[in-house]
Amino acid sequence: MSDEVNTRWPVVALAIASGMIAAAAMGKVPPAVGLLRQEYSLSLVYAGWIVSIFSALIMVTGVGFGALADRYGLRTALLAGLWAQVSAGLVAVLASSPLILLGTRLIEGVGFLAVGVAAPGIIIAASAPRDRSWSLGLWSVYVPVGISLAMVSAMLALDLLGWRGLWMIFAALAAMLALIGHWLLPHGPGPAAQGAATGNLLAVLQRPGSWLLAGSFTAYTLMWISIMAWLPTYLTDQREMTVAGASLLTAVTVAANVPGNLLGTWLLHRRWHGGTIAALSAVIMGFSIFVVFDGRFSDGVRYGSCLIFSCAGGMLPAAILGTSRLHVPDPQRISTINGLIIQGSHLGLFTGPLLVAMVVTAQGSWESVQLYMVGCALIALVLSWWLRQVESRQVQGSPLMPKGTGR
Repeated sequence: MSDEVNTRWPVVALAIASGMIAAAAMGKVPPAVGLLRQEYSLSLVYAGWIVSIFSALIMVTGVGFGALADRYGLRTALLAGLWAQVSAGLVAVLASSPLILLGTRLIEGVGFLAVGVAAPGIIIAASAPRDRSWSLGLWSVYVPVGISLAMVSAMLALDLLGWRGLWMIFAALAAMLALIGHWLLPHGPGPAAQGAATGNLLAVLQRPGSWLLAGSFTAYTLMWISIMAWLPTYLTDQREMTVAGASLLTAVTVAANVPGNLLGTWLLHRRWHGGTIAALSAVIMGFSIFVVFDGRFSDGVRYGSCLIFSCAGGMLPAAILGTSRLHVPDPQRISTINGLIIQGSHLGLFTGPLLVAMVVTAQGSWESVQLYMVGCALIALVLSWWLRQVESRQVQGSPLMPKGTGR
């Protein structure tokens, strides 16, 4: 599928769009929780599991799915992931019990994971060496764009179509992309990794850069998802905003991540090291989050800092996902390392909101979260700078890195 001269941009676009639609499964549920609780008489705890079981599954299985994708084929994994999203959406629409609904969330998690681990390898195979920093950096927008798309769609569709209509919209989009993929993706988009899936896994886990990539992403998502998850509650409870207004401001904050993704991609194209970009992102996030949780500043300044926080944070996923290829022993194990990265990100997605809730409950104020969040930024900074040192040693030996110096 790779062309030594020209990048197959339609294939790259398909892979990125598939990631966006898969990620929309994370963003479509929170706005619909009220309707789901009302229809099924759900407790708050059960509703919480419908939201979080998606990340709980990925948190413990990501790297294993990546190894399987490397072993059995990227095309198969991506298309299977899209059809899993379609199936889960259709079953959920017909669900007569909350247990079935919970089961469909597990299937959506499997679908998201299959797409997430396979798409980067497909993008690499479709990209000319000179374009890989661009194409992989662009891939980093798939989560914020997918979540923003789901949140905006929910605002428009829930009142008119209900939650079932929203589910059907995204099932239809996933089916459309799967059909295009069957036509556009040639069989065998890349050579399968030799040996068993466990061998692929061990080969990646033995490399320190793999753990630093995943750890940096975990520290980032611990901060980012905590803001995105609790900002609506803070705005409605503490600032007495309407639910619609709070949802809109949160959607804008999520969308602010995308310019940061693009900036990080541009810096990669300018030969900056991924670790350097991630460290810069962590520094800006730390300073901006300090303002967000400081009650001495006005609401406008604090919300502006939220936007800076999200935008600067977007550079880190671009840096991590755009340079993951440098930390694999060969190109055929790219899905395994991306599975580990996704697993690390969902560790943060799963535990971040819970940890913030525990801090606020124990201390009695939202401002008490400041120290915890700045601490996460410091951890991200240390891991990113360590990654910078590892990357400097490995960059010349990577089979997927074009020649050139880095910063």
